[in-house]
Amino acid sequence: RKTSPDSRASFHGTPKKELLPLGTHLFRLVPMATGRYFDAVWWMPESVFHELHDDANRAAHGGGRLFRNYVAQYMALPSGSSQLCIVEIALSQPVYAWVGPTAPLFDRPGGVQQVFLPNLADRGSPQTSASARLVHTYRLNF
Repeated sequence: RKTSPDSRASFHGTPKKELLPLGTHLFRLVPMATGRYFDAVWWMPESVFHELHDDANRAAHGGGRLFRNYVAQYMALPSGSSQLCIVEIALSQPVYAWVGPTAPLFDRPGGVQQVFLPNLADRGSPQTSASARLVHTYRLNF
């Protein structure tokens, strides 16, 4: 039950190894929709995505910029200014991942659930995965 030393610092406490069921939806912010989604290792669970997205939309000055800022704060992204798109994937088979709350990195609070899912891409092909499929890409509106 070990993650890499680099990934452990991104969790507050010890993450749990969990079997994510078939059909689980995961999200992440990316600078551009490029088709190279499955080589990424950090993902938001669907519940976190909807919580942050709904909070941003309820705000009087909500929208893409506020949502991106929420994600940068709570997911502890090193920079919240370059992410312009959202990628949504669905698992096409059950997979094990490390799940736990984000650490307070880069002077940000962290504290929401995140998923560390290495080796999702097919070997030698970051555009394909035997374990997941692309559902949709979204562009943030500013």
